[in-house]
Amino acid sequence: MVAQDASEYPGDHAFFCYIRGSRDVATSMLISPIAKDVTERGSQTIEKMLRQTLASVSRKLAVNTLSEDEQSDEEIDASAEEDFDEYDDHFDDDFGLAATSQKSLDHAVLQSDFIEIVAYGYRPGFVPIGIDEHVMSVSHPIIRLADDIPAHVLMAWDRRLLAQSQHLTLLVHGLRGVYPVLRGDGSLSPEAIARGSTPQFKVGMTPRYKPRKEDAVEATRVFGLRENQEPQKEKDLWASVDEDPDEKLDETDNAAEAARSTEFEHFSLSTSLETLLNDVFLPVLKLRLKYDLGWAGAEALLWEAERKQQKSEDIAKSMRLAIHEAEERDRELSLTYKLPPDPLLSRDSRDRLNLPLLAFSYLLRRLTLCPRYCIVCHDRLLTDYEALKPYVCDSPLCTYRYYHYNRGPSLEYEIRTNPETVDLLASLAYSAASAKVLDDPLPVGMGLRVPSPDVTSPAELDGLCEFDRLTRQQMCTSIAMLLDELPPIATLKKHLEKPIPVGKMRAGLKDFDRSIPEAAWFILRWCVASCTAHIEEMKNDEERLQNINPEWRQFRFSVGAPDAEAKFHKALESAQVDNHNARRYPCLYAFHGSHVHNWHSIIRHGLWYKTIANGRAYGNGVYFAKEGNTSLSGYAHASGVRWKSSEIGVSQCMALAQIVNLPSKFVSNDPFFVVADTEWILCRYLLVRGLSVDGAEKTSRLSALDIPRIPLVPLDPAHPVTLSSQQVMIPDPTFIVDKLLSERHGEFVDVDYDEEDSSILEGRPLGETSQVNESIPSPVVADWIHDPIWVHECVEHLLPPPREATPQATMALQRELKAMLREQDKTKSMRELGWYMPPDFIGDNLFQWIVELHSFDEDLPIAQDMKAKGVNSLAFEIRFPPSFPLSPPFFRILKPRFLPFIQGGGGHVTGGGSMCMDLLTADGWLPSYSISAILLQIKLAISNLEPRPARLAQNWDAPYRMNEALEGYKRAASTHGWTLPAGLDRLVR
Repeated sequence: MVAQDASEYPGDHAFFCYIRGSRDVATSMLISPIAKDVTERGSQTIEKMLRQTLASVSRKLAVNTLSEDEQSDEEIDASAEEDFDEYDDHFDDDFGLAATSQKSLDHAVLQSDFIEIVAYGYRPGFVPIGIDEHVMSVSHPIIRLADDIPAHVLMAWDRRLLAQSQHLTLLVHGLRGVYPVLRGDGSLSPEAIARGSTPQFKVGMTPRYKPRKEDAVEATRVFGLRENQEPQKEKDLWASVDEDPDEKLDETDNAAEAARSTEFEHFSLSTSLETLLNDVFLPVLKLRLKYDLGWAGAEALLWEAERKQQKSEDIAKSMRLAIHEAEERDRELSLTYKLPPDPLLSRDSRDRLNLPLLAFSYLLRRLTLCPRYCIVCHDRLLTDYEALKPYVCDSPLCTYRYYHYNRGPSLEYEIRTNPETVDLLASLAYSAASAKVLDDPLPVGMGLRVPSPDVTSPAELDGLCEFDRLTRQQMCTSIAMLLDELPPIATLKKHLEKPIPVGKMRAGLKDFDRSIPEAAWFILRWCVASCTAHIEEMKNDEERLQNINPEWRQFRFSVGAPDAEAKFHKALESAQVDNHNARRYPCLYAFHGSHVHNWHSIIRHGLWYKTIANGRAYGNGVYFAKEGNTSLSGYAHASGVRWKSSEIGVSQCMALAQIVNLPSKFVSNDPFFVVADTEWILCRYLLVRGLSVDGAEKTSRLSALDIPRIPLVPLDPAHPVTLSSQQVMIPDPTFIVDKLLSERHGEFVDVDYDEEDSSILEGRPLGETSQVNESIPSPVVADWIHDPIWVHECVEHLLPPPREATPQATMALQRELKAMLREQDKTKSMRELGWYMPPDFIGDNLFQWIVELHSFDEDLPIAQDMKAKGVNSLAFEIRFPPSFPLSPPFFRILKPRFLPFIQGGGGHVTGGGSMCMDLLTADGWLPSYSISAILLQIKLAISNLEPRPARLAQNWDAPYRMNEALEGYKRAASTHGWTLPAGLDRLVR
């Protein structure tokens, strides 16, 4: 497209459109009229011209595709012309996406994959976002994720993960209306290639099991219109942070376009996880399938192939030992980490690949192990220790990308969610830079061009010089100068949270004030990203140190040096072996004070004593005082240098550190603790005195009523810790975590599937329910009817119910029974539900259930046999162990009897009537599995025609005996190498 006389744009100009380089003559002829029409439209904006032209092309191609099956040429032309005439005034809400044949979407495969996802305890979702485009989702409640990943770790990664009831949600998009998109070897199917399918992934949090349509569209949108920012008035650039935060937006903002809340929200690891899935997941999956490897072995092979720039097949043989070692390390990790189940382990080579399930399983695995991998290149960190928070490896390229391309935690995100910490880190960097004591790591290698700090570093024509060429002293001066260019962090937070219209791109930090040097934003990014500690202000009395004056702002402080935590715990274990008192009181707490300019280094490296700042009268080591004022008066002198944009205005800092309780082995223990071994020290709390405090108006103290309510850390009475002669009390950090988890459990509601997802799970065509009058339920024709006489015959020879029970299992079974009956009562058709739990057979013992499976596809041999023999259903007994839901229940058929496998039968039914399924063994079972989902999986397995279809035996009316079921179950587990659940023999006796 070419614009004639662009100088007259947008008032008096014209566009010329022509087609060039197309080898498809039919397509060229089809869209040539559209190209001609562009010229005849007259003056239009570029946006309107592109919207109309692209919509016309997509509709033309869509109608042409449909014409092959349904329409005549005359109908196509009329429809296309009519659609185009209306398009000017009514722009398609589905973005003009081309309508394609529904044959591209295999509903049977989609249903099977959804059922498998449900069986693994996850929630699948289907979100149509265009005429024939869709997004698939898989989610898992984060509160359940906290059973596998400690809650305090999740909060260190991102506090919002547990701030409210949320789901960890994976979106799969870019499928172009095709499903399935993968072949058995992990490559794209021919149809997916022809349609241009490129699976892409988005990771975020949603309040429900899947996002709304508009949120899915927004999350997967590749391009958007940038919102033009009104130049701010000079007086507004440095607006006081004391202004009302709820002040009205600019009057020019259109209230109708005010930003809405989104139901798909990124968190701090989203970008890294999305890059992992988009760049690594599918190549690793292909290697797993090609060489029969685990995730760890395939990753090791992929990394080595990329490092050597060779094909995997060229180095696979030489990598055998390294791959074996990677697999062994992974097996060891599985002993200490609760890794998600691996769907590929139970997959037959002929089975299809369930893309959403595999991607979500890999996502959960790498999220669980994320501190062990580089946050940029995703390769394994070659260390024996593990940091609390994910970090970058020692590769220079990864370091460059981490800082320069914002590949670590987002600075914008940190400003919005943790502004106090950003203010603190910038203030400490400014103090250290002003005092010329900045230590490594410095912001070198980032390509920064900065204003000349002095006359000895001449600038180039643009007035800037290369930061990396400055001396260390000049670097410090430059960093302080650049930080002084920045506004208050609270002002930036308000700028980033300014609402935006739907479809617009949110403005970044640089859009706040273009006169601020670009290097200043990189320096702020460096202040935050180079801190590998977890620092968070404590504002709740339940977690704050008690008997501390409110002039001190309190921060929870976990040092970020990667190996510090592991070495400290090893020292604790050693002390408890050698010392009786250390077994009762493992740790001491004491204060360490230092000048403000030293804390930029301390929070990155922990406490060390390479530099003598205040003398060493009591020997070499790190000095601690049991009385806080001693540290303040002798070491933490008030600073007169403050970052002018800081709201905190840091003047003094001191840490409350945790120390291994072996004072007899300190360099000195009176009047100070002098600890030479820095592996015995961990900073836990950081106290900051500044200009203003958000907190209580009086000294924070626990009342007599609070003391029993809030558990405290036991402190060695021989070494009390005090501040201003008041004993400091330290609330147990696990108390607030347990309380938080209890609140999230109380908020969580497991909502039902919506109509689209219910249609998929039940095998109904998508959109079928939208054509039904909701006010008049459609009658169910020839629905399945329960036959109580048949079930009575089946249960005549039942063994007594299990005798062992536990409160945990009883509560879990009560929830399961309630969910089953609720689902059964709500169903519109028993035939569609496929199972039935007869209420008459629900006894007083919750640990024994009777359930029927029925309504098999009429084309199946088993359904035909049942019809011929007059069998109404398959009657199952389910027996639950006392360790449920940690251990699987035992499923067996009572009647009818199936043809054994050795006689030509199938359906995953053993010769004794039990089920030959991995997910019902100790290896495949997950506590998150629901019984209704397991029943659907069993029905699917019985319906499977491979390797042979299920058939009824000649003696179909003979009931199975319990000893037959047990022997068949054990025989199947032994054949496949599955682990039997503990206590199985007691369960069936």
